[in-house]
Amino acid sequence: MRNTFKAVSPVIALLMLIFITVGVSVIIYAWTTGYITSYETQPTGFEEIKIEAYKVNGKLLTVYVRNIGDIAVTISSVYLASPSGIVYSLSPAVISSGSEIWGGDIWKIDAEDLHVELEYSGKIIYDVFTSPNPSLWDESTIDYNNYWSAIYHDPDGLKLLSRSANGWAVRGLITREKIINLSDLPIIIEVDLQKTYYNVPGGDAAGSPFAACMYLSSTINANPYYATPWFAVKLYPRDGLNSRTEAQLVTRTNTNVIETRILHTWYSAPNTQPRGVFLLIFNETNRVYYYFWHDGRMGQYVPGSWTSAGLTQVFTKGEQYIYLTIDNTVTVSSREVHVRYIQIYKDYKVTVSNVAPGWTVELTDNAWNTLYSTVASASSVTFNILSYIIENGMPLDGHIRVYTYNVTEFNMYGGWRILPREMKALTVSIDNVPSGEYWVKVVTKNGVEYQYKVRIP
Repeated sequence: MRNTFKAVSPVIALLMLIFITVGVSVIIYAWTTGYITSYETQPTGFEEIKIEAYKVNGKLLTVYVRNIGDIAVTISSVYLASPSGIVYSLSPAVISSGSEIWGGDIWKIDAEDLHVELEYSGKIIYDVFTSPNPSLWDESTIDYNNYWSAIYHDPDGLKLLSRSANGWAVRGLITREKIINLSDLPIIIEVDLQKTYYNVPGGDAAGSPFAACMYLSSTINANPYYATPWFAVKLYPRDGLNSRTEAQLVTRTNTNVIETRILHTWYSAPNTQPRGVFLLIFNETNRVYYYFWHDGRMGQYVPGSWTSAGLTQVFTKGEQYIYLTIDNTVTVSSREVHVRYIQIYKDYKVTVSNVAPGWTVELTDNAWNTLYSTVASASSVTFNILSYIIENGMPLDGHIRVYTYNVTEFNMYGGWRILPREMKALTVSIDNVPSGEYWVKVVTKNGVEYQYKVRIP
């Protein structure tokens, strides 16, 4: 039979191939473009966390959480769930101390009571002399060449009076024991001394021949001037063309060599009452650093450091007595020295122990305003509070406050921030949580969670 079908013409066939090719290309392009667009709008990573361990320390629960995803996560919530269905929402702990802090203090966190406890006090002496303290001070030994003498304690502090039986006379107090050890530095002393115009003609205490003194010596003598070697701070009278009183640092060696550093001078004038506050820091062998205020602890101060042959000898003796005295050559009527206070303490640093890396530790004033703050990088933190001591003195009337988290980071992100592959310790309070078996659950801000079985003892 003859074939009655006719072939498609070459032109039509070519056009059909072109149409098919273009159509397929459009479909492929549309599909590819849509896929890429869809892919680019998807998240570039995912959140995944895991609890690897936990620890209970008193009333603190620490959960160790690792970020096993590929983006940073923020843990916003921690819960405990009991088998009976009771759920406790847990928060970081805020732990604080009492209100008196001294340089040299060592404080320690008590996780059982959630309190910062004083482990070691830096305070050696703090006396404002409103009443006698016979366990600390001997008031009878330092009494040399007097016609008349007296020691008074009143609300303003210590009053030392003396009248000479010709030549120099001395009256005062000495510590019953060697109260400081210059072989065990640092040591800080602050004392407030004043020459008053009590019984002084014309009220001219600056031009009157009597002195207010504090001595450090390793020996006892009824007149500390002979208890060599010694170091002293003095408001000391000087005669000459201009009668005056000088604020001095003074030393005397075993061979009676006297060296002096003058810090301030008050010249003879009516109604003068020279007053000096000496802040002494012994933190370097054979040297003293000083800050001196004249006429009260306010305003500008004189800073510096000093060493001498006598001071070197004092250092070699180690343990020292403290003397507070009036020295004078007045024979007509008694003169009076006023000692408002003396402070002796161990350091210009405060240490807080038993903390954990990542915790925020603060020193605050009594109104809880932050004075110093740091994030712990080890099991203890130390604050250098020398600037506070110079500005305000001691004690620091305030608190130690410890947050069991990094406050800055927590406030910035709204929780604990954990980077990819990082493990972070989350410490929360379990105060008032009964002992027993629980599931601890941590939850991210985006709702990702992880549970882990724990036991609260």
